[in-house]
Amino acid sequence: MDLNTLLLWAAMLFLIIFAAVRLAISPLIEKKYIIDQESRDLVKLRDIDVLSDSELEEIIEFYQKKNLKNKDYEQYQKYSSALKELKEIGYFSEEKYSNKMDILNDYFKID
Repeated sequence: MDLNTLLLWAAMLFLIIFAAVRLAISPLIEKKYIIDQESRDLVKLRDIDVLSDSELEEIIEFYQKKNLKNKDYEQYQKYSSALKELKEIGYFSEEKYSNKMDILNDYFKID
């Protein structure tokens, strides 16, 4: 291999890795931007005396709890799907699947 070919391969490898990392982190960046924008909007509402300091704190806590609940629900859905798939492929019997789902529901406090 000559030097030009080696440099071409190195550049292509760099671009592939760069694109993969960029695609992997872009959803995280967008989500953070949305949260930051919401926070800035709330602070602006406080600055123009639409919200009080205590209301702003309560609203921020509310959003944080809501976000945590959404994450918990997403995890529950993933785990529930995994258990259902294990039942469908025959690893769990109906009774064992039901027991596992009861444990999962208790953990996530789902009725």
